Amino acid sequence: MFVERPEGPLFYEVVEPDGGRAAETIVFLHGVAVTHEVWRDWQPTLARHRLLLIDVRGFGQSAEMAGVDGWTLDDLSDDILAVADHAGAEAFHVVGESSGGTAVLNLACRGLSRVRTATAVSTAHRGGQIEKVKKWRTDVEANGVAWWSAEMMDRRFAPGALTDERFARFKAMQDSTRAEPLLHLGEMLLGTDLTSALAGIACPLLLIAPDRSPFVAPEIPVEILKAVPTAALSIIPRSRHGIVYSHAEFCAAQVAEFIAG
Repeated sequence: MFVERPEGPLFYEVVEPDGGRAAETIVFLHGVAVTHEVWRDWQPTLARHRLLLIDVRGFGQSAEMAGVDGWTLDDLSDDILAVADHAGAEAFHVVGESSGGTAVLNLACRGLSRVRTATAVSTAHRGGQIEKVKKWRTDVEANGVAWWSAEMMDRRFAPGALTDERFARFKAMQDSTRAEPLLHLGEMLLGTDLTSALAGIACPLLLIAPDRSPFVAPEIPVEILKAVPTAALSIIPRSRHGIVYSHAEFCAAQVAEFIAG
């Protein structure tokens, strides 16, 4: 389905619950250089819920949205609300990963009562410390997206974390990314600092973090945990940044338990 935004049509997929009656609605927002397909392995565990899977602006079927250079973190957060409105979800849970997780934190900071819980996976609330992102534009402009994608696979996944088939599937999704949206979202994240806004988070917040991400060190979710009284933290050992995919079933189970609680 598409919802019209000022920059163009934003795509989202609706996954109806088993049996046709949803316990509750969950809205998902992915990170850089993937699509809503990154959540596919979460679906069996969350089959009781109605799932709204967004293609972030600039990616997947939302690729043709205009005005990349003008996009802001607030735009990404507002996209979540626009999809929820379009799908008739007055109250909902929200899950985001990486830059999508930062947009989820940004939305949660507004203190909206309709956001029942928020989950952020592999997420930073401030981006200035992510040194590796600073080289992305130079690398992509010199070598292309496919070269960048090959380099990223080692940073997303530890050796042996994926089967060959799942590795190839993820890389193909990443290879098809347009350069400007991935670079702009990375640079947007570098300029973000939500530290002073975290006190506005009133809903229950779940943080799921890898212990060996080259982008989000474990100290980052710990900072959020200390700043948000409603927060809980789960750290996955021996994992890298792409736990939303490599540890999909585990992460989904954590979210299901968190929502139920």
